[in-house]
Order: sequence, then C-alpha cells, then structure tokens
Amino acid sequence: MSVFRNKNGGREMKELVYQVTFSSDVVLPATSNTEGNIEQLDFIPGSNFLGMVAKHYDDFENSFVVFHSGAVKFGDAHILHEGDTTYKTPLSYFHKKADTTLFYNHHLLREKDFASEEKGGLGQLKQKRKGYISKGNVVSYVEYNYSQKSAYDKDVRRSKDSSMFGYSAIKSGTKWQFSIKIDENISQKDRELIKKSIEGKKRLGKSKSAEYGLIEIKEQGSLQNITNSFSNELILYANSRLALVDNEGNPTYELHHLFEGLTQENIVYEKCQIRTSTFTPYNGKRKTKDYERVCINKGSVIVLQGVAKESIPEYVGAFLSEGFGHILLNPSFLLQNEFSLKKRREEKEEKKPSEITSPLAQFLQKRETEKQKQLTTLNSVDKFISDYYEKLYSNIKPSQWGKIRSICRSDIKNFKDEIEKYTENGKKTLTEEQIRMLLIKEYISKGTKAWESKQIETLLQEKHTLEFVKLLSIQMPKQGGKS
Repeated sequence: MSVFRNKNGGREMKELVYQVTFSSDVVLPATSNTEGNIEQLDFIPGSNFLGMVAKHYDDFENSFVVFHSGAVKFGDAHILHEGDTTYKTPLSYFHKKADTTLFYNHHLLREKDFASEEKGGLGQLKQKRKGYISKGNVVSYVEYNYSQKSAYDKDVRRSKDSSMFGYSAIKSGTKWQFSIKIDENISQKDRELIKKSIEGKKRLGKSKSAEYGLIEIKEQGSLQNITNSFSNELILYANSRLALVDNEGNPTYELHHLFEGLTQENIVYEKCQIRTSTFTPYNGKRKTKDYERVCINKGSVIVLQGVAKESIPEYVGAFLSEGFGHILLNPSFLLQNEFSLKKRREEKEEKKPSEITSPLAQFLQKRETEKQKQLTTLNSVDKFISDYYEKLYSNIKPSQWGKIRSICRSDIKNFKDEIEKYTENGKKTLTEEQIRMLLIKEYISKGTKAWESKQIETLLQEKHTLEFVKLLSIQMPKQGGKS
C-alpha cells in the first residue's frame, strides 16, 4: 500500500494495488449492443471492480461516500508485461506509412518534419493506435480467442435456428494490474470491507454464467512510478477514459472543461491527438442502463501552454469512482522525439505432455496414433504408385498382387510348412513380419513368373513395412483396371 497527496483536495489517499489473473477466457465488449460487429475492450474498466464491491452496498457504514463522492477510486486494469505496468499506446505515436522501425511523438515534430521526403521531411505519417507499452519501450498486445456459439431452444432441446453468434474473449492466463485509491476520511471498517469484497475468485464480463469470466484477484504491492520532466509546454496523457462536463453538468468534448481555470488559449490544438467514443453503461445493482456517456479515449494526448503544473489535478471530469479521469503529466514516454519500439519477447517454454492415466484416454490416444500412422503409410503408397507403376509394375498381373496380399493378411499358422526353416528348438528366430516379408520375396523371385531384380529391390526396400506392402497390393490391381 502506498500513500499519495490528492491534488484535488490536498488530503492523503491510500492506494491498494491488485493483480488480476484470468482463470478462464473473459468477454469484455466495448458496447452493450448484441448485434453487429462488436468491438472488444483491451482493458478492464474500473466500474467492474466497483460493481464487485457494490454487491455489499448495504453493509458499508457510509455507502454514499464510498460509491458516489469520488473518495474511493477504482482504477482501470491494464495488462502486465513480465510483471511491468503497461500504458495504452499514446495516440501521439506516429511512424512512416511503410516503416515501423522508428516512431515519433507528434507534438515534438517541427513544421519541416511534415514535408515530403523529397523536401527533407518525414513524408506521410501513420498513427499507431493499438497495443500497450511498458518500460524499455516494449510493446505488447492483448490476445483473444474467437468462438462461435448458438442460442439454445429449450422447447425442442437443441440449438436455436438462425441464432448463431460469436465471442472474442481475452485469453485465460493473462495477468492484469489495477489500483484502488481510498480517501483518508473513509472509516477503517469500510476500508477493510472494500479489501474483503475485492479479493478472491470473482466473475467478470459477459456470459459469466457460462464458460467465461472466472478471475482471481490478489493484493500485489505498489505501482511503478513514471518519471517526468517539464518545459514550457505541459503534456497530459489520458491514462483512463475522460468524461468531461460543462458548467451546466452536460457531457462535452470541449477540452477547456478539463479543469477549472483552463481556457481555449491554453490548449495547443494542433499538437493534440485525441479519439472519442460513446457507450451506455449497465448498472447491475439497479438492473438498468444509465444515460449514454461521451468519452475521450484512453491514450489521448493533450498539450497545454501557459499553465502552471501545480494547477493541474490528477483526476479530471466525472465518474471518477469508476476509473474515469486519471491523467499523467509529462510522462517520460511522451518526451522522446524519435525512438524505437521493441516487440514483446515470446516466452518459449517446453511443454511436457501430460501423463495420460485414464483407460479411455489411453484407448483413444492409441486409436489416434494408429490412424495417423496409417494415413502416413497411405500417402507413401500413393507416391510409390505415382513414381513406379508405369516404370516397373504395369506388367504385374492382379493375381500376383492378390497372392502378396494373401501372404500379408493370412494367419501366420497357415504357413507352418514354409516357416519351419525359420525356427530353432521350437522358437522363431525371426518376427512374424520378417517371415512374411521373406515369403513375399521368395514368391516374387521364384514364382511361376519371377520378377525382375529391379522390381524386387524397389518393392522390398528397407524402409517399406509389411503394412505398406499390404496396402500397395490392394491399390496396384486398381491401377491395372484404369489402364
């Protein structure tokens, strides 16, 4: 737990840091729509954690202060990269359209940089909008699993007609980090109840009653601090979504409503990079949807001038309890003019196959192994026919292939007289497969119509098994029928 000074009121706030582990895939839709191409979130909104605690709303000493005053702020959860805190890729990151080796912070570019390459500029630039960055400029992405589903018709007890839908779910096993900031005026009892309500195994996201949404939350420690430095301009980074309101309390996108005292002249619009969105939240406690909200998206960058850094609060706008409004001032990753982004190092672990102990599983595994082995043999047979039928075996009659097939398939006891020379003191000196292969060789080399040496050598190659010869003897007569 760490302690920091709240710029809004000067009071001390305690920060609880938690790690979230996905025990199953989790569905986090960006909208409440149920039709069309539904965009997925790549972070966990703080409102989800507020909702987990709000299930115990009536048990708190002062529920209104905890959930409605902004005295307790449930932050968004970002994916962890090798234990490091990550930040949504700033919208000020640009690169040349066909070159991602170098990136540039848009607000640090000079006018001549926007000229064409022929005139000494950077040419056409493209904005990077996806991914998260961690220390060392390592970029990582949230990975999803897509699955197709069908609604269930309980009357006929089968899948419902014309009711197919799909889910893009964040993969299980991923780890996330978020924090809860608690004002000093919150009672000790309510603080302990917040901790008790948030820790342990929980359900998150959509379709929680099905196969999705199982997570585990544990207290972790403290967040990593971002370094910063200051110059004439101040750069604000939206570490969460911003929901601004005007003087009458109406939602707005106008940036001068970020905090009190800010004017239009203080905003350097040509250097700002923002994206916006709207969504309608669902309140699980009241079982209804709230009014639609307009938001400045996470990762947006706003450049100010003529403003004292001491006048800028850490949180701006509305809905601070739900993770909205958190900004960073001049973070180090926005102060580099030209830089490279490193790809996440893939962790390659040798996965040992789990030991199969169930008799049914062992039976099925054996069947699958035999099936794959037979398929490989059939492919070898097809290649053999393609390579050698016309060259060597077009003159071999089907009856000869029938005899070879008989040697391969008949009970070994039927060859009692023929195999006596391969026994010693009543015990076989060769395996049954070796004996059958020798009988085939004897037949095709000393039979009524002996084969040529090239034909014998090609058929009885060392790599050819008895199974291969048997399958070949089945297919070869069919080739003669085709001709």
